[in-house]
Amino acid sequence: MPSSNNSSNGASSSSPIASKYSSGRMRRMSCCQLVISAVLIGLGSFLLFGSLITHTVVVPKVVKSSIEENSRLVNGSIMWEKWAMPEYKIRFNMYVYSTKNPDEFMNGAIPEVTGSGPYVFDKKMENRVVSAENGTVKYRRFFTYNFNEQESCQTCILGNRIWVPNMIYQKFVEAASTEGMKAAATTLLSQTAFLEVEVEELLFEGYKDPFLDKVCEIPFMNFVCEAILDVPERIGLFFKANGTGSKVYEIDDGTRNPDDLGKILSYDESPILDETWWSTDESLKIKGTDGSLFHPFLSKHEKLYVYVAELCRSIWLEFKEEVEYRGLKAYRFVVPPEVFDVTHPGNQGFCNPSEKQFYESQNDSSNCMPKGLLEISKCQQSQPPITISLPNFLFAPSEVRGSVKGLNETDEIRDSIVVDIEPRVGAVLYARRVSQVNIEMWKGKNLTFPVNLKKMKSALIPVLILHETSEIDDDSLEQIRSQLYETESIAYTSCDVMMIIGAIMLLLGFLFLSFSLGLCDPILGRRSKRANGLSPEPLPPYVPKGEPNGYHHNHAYM
Repeated sequence: MPSSNNSSNGASSSSPIASKYSSGRMRRMSCCQLVISAVLIGLGSFLLFGSLITHTVVVPKVVKSSIEENSRLVNGSIMWEKWAMPEYKIRFNMYVYSTKNPDEFMNGAIPEVTGSGPYVFDKKMENRVVSAENGTVKYRRFFTYNFNEQESCQTCILGNRIWVPNMIYQKFVEAASTEGMKAAATTLLSQTAFLEVEVEELLFEGYKDPFLDKVCEIPFMNFVCEAILDVPERIGLFFKANGTGSKVYEIDDGTRNPDDLGKILSYDESPILDETWWSTDESLKIKGTDGSLFHPFLSKHEKLYVYVAELCRSIWLEFKEEVEYRGLKAYRFVVPPEVFDVTHPGNQGFCNPSEKQFYESQNDSSNCMPKGLLEISKCQQSQPPITISLPNFLFAPSEVRGSVKGLNETDEIRDSIVVDIEPRVGAVLYARRVSQVNIEMWKGKNLTFPVNLKKMKSALIPVLILHETSEIDDDSLEQIRSQLYETESIAYTSCDVMMIIGAIMLLLGFLFLSFSLGLCDPILGRRSKRANGLSPEPLPPYVPKGEPNGYHHNHAYM
């Protein structure tokens, strides 16, 4: 029995020590778990919320700062090189129109034209800097055109001959309709209303009017020829345009404000247009860029103004839709119908009233051209009778479209001006510029002697449709893709990874905290700890049935 007592005493004497040791170890482990969980929760929270903040604020700010830094037109920069010698792939298509019924037209028939083309030219552009200082750049723009016979239609030869309205004839009709110059009507006997010229002559080479020398030899007509007509040596729609520099542009280089990048400050040394061209202060303003540069971070809600030298005015483009160009997202901007509507607010100055009447809708107090048409004679040398429209008289009323036979039906997609721009860097990815050149054939005012033009129906006769497309070169495209898209993708991916790591660490922190507090014991099938942190007391020793409490049965001595 003594051994039984000793064993019992030993066991009971060691229990408090073991309990204290176990309790201290658990306490220390619990504290460590709490510290670790706090660190994990804090780190996880920092990574999680830091990633969120970085994703929405820091990354765009970094990207924006980088783009703005590279969106400055300064000598030595990548933008400077790309802008000075752009490698855009420009396809310049021309469709020429020949008048089929010139004699019938002079006798009152509706003009009928027949088109041929495309005559394709490879076009190159170069910006030659005059000066660059004080946040501005002055330059002249040069274009070169080379006929691409292989890309042109099979029958498109520059030597093809077409019938076109005689613009010099029209100038004498205008002169003869002016009081005090009725004698100019006599010159019409020595001319014809239409001329047969080669396509190359109509375009770049120019043609010499076969009647002009004889007309100008008529007494008193030399004054009209020299002072009024101011006729160039040769007549051509693009005469001397090939390889000849433009007037001087002055633009903002974007160093002071990226939003001003490319903004035209002056043209031909003047901040406004020639006052003889248009009639209001608003119409004389030079707005926007030259179309080759746009500021970064474009908005869908802004109007993009572009000064078009060929039209002698600024036009605007509006956002239409989001498109994709060779894997890059772009904003498509288009020229809306209101641009060529003189009744639209701000456009009133683009109406040049005259006595010429071509359509019944002109019989109002303003005597302006119908919408869809822009008369540009006053801003051209010799003031040729030319009106510009979009191809096939897009956006013009049915009265205008029905005044000529032989054109295609209007197609807003094919016949409109569009520009696809990468909105963050402001780079033009694709552009389509189209226009239609129409020559005014006016019967004059009460011209009956010696030539009677009363039978003739005044009309605008199309002679040329231009369809030009420009696409960004492969090198520039890949540069945008790598420097913008890939860099941005890496930055955003890094933020996403940080968010995932933060979430995992946050979860682990909660798990450690739960284990340290024993919150997971019920789930794991463990008993709960006492409130004082000590382990539960051991169960009382087993007492066989029928034996008194406290009796220790020693089987070894049985």
